Amino acid sequence: MQEENQKYLSIKYSKDTPNTIELHINGESHTLGNMIAEKILSDPRCTFSAYKVSHPLNEEVDLKVSAEKDTPVLTLIKENLKGLEEDLDSLIGQAKEEWKNER
Repeated sequence: MQEENQKYLSIKYSKDTPNTIELHINGESHTLGNMIAEKILSDPRCTFSAYKVSHPLNEEVDLKVSAEKDTPVLTLIKENLKGLEEDLDSLIGQAKEEWKNER
């Protein structure tokens, strides 16, 4: 569970790997980490995308993303998060239609 004084999301550029961002998400688990990592990894401009959960009892996800040198990694992340949001909105809309038709 996320502490009240903790930020939900923190972002930092990697000091070791060029064009790489490390995200730390509090209050989340494998579900969100995997969804984000896989969405970004499906983008051909992505050179690396992976997440880890340090311990099953810790609700925090660390995600690392790298992009090709001609693509700003932050742009890659923003565009893919927006795409993920659109995918989920579409799924919710389809589910609502199905539920409406069930009645």
